[in-house]
Amino acid sequence: MNHFLTLIDRLSRVAETAAVVLIFGYCILMLTEVVARAQAQSFSFTWEFSTYAMAAIFALASGPAIRTAVHVRITLVTEMLPARLTKWMDIAANFVALVIVSAIVWAMCIKTAGSSDRNILATSVSKTPLWIPQALVLWGFAQLWLDLLVRLIRRASDRTFEWRGADKEKSDV
Repeated sequence: MNHFLTLIDRLSRVAETAAVVLIFGYCILMLTEVVARAQAQSFSFTWEFSTYAMAAIFALASGPAIRTAVHVRITLVTEMLPARLTKWMDIAANFVALVIVSAIVWAMCIKTAGSSDRNILATSVSKTPLWIPQALVLWGFAQLWLDLLVRLIRRASDRTFEWRGADKEKSDV
């Protein structure tokens, strides 16, 4: 079981790294557009590709955000409850999240496969095959599902289930 959990953690880091690379790409696209517009020009692809990048960044970073506990979480009620009840509420909420994300992954699988089978292209000048950005979003949501599954397993088996401050420097901890 530990090998499976470690594998998913490593895959989560790969998704996180891909999200960071896409953030830099997004910044380069937007800066390129700003410079071009300052010279009364524009690149037709920058807005399109930056939109694809933002969707992929959101999806790819969701799982790692759950893993490292940097997502927005409201704990007003759970802070007042006993630890045992909080644990079981967390497990139940995690299970519900798994079901919801399963539906999202399934829908993205159908969407991506349909775009690939029909060779659907963007209506823009670039004519980007839409299955490419959709596949990145699918990867991100599949990783979110895996991270939720691992969190559920760890939470139910009383293992460390969040890596708070995992990316902090030693001097910050």
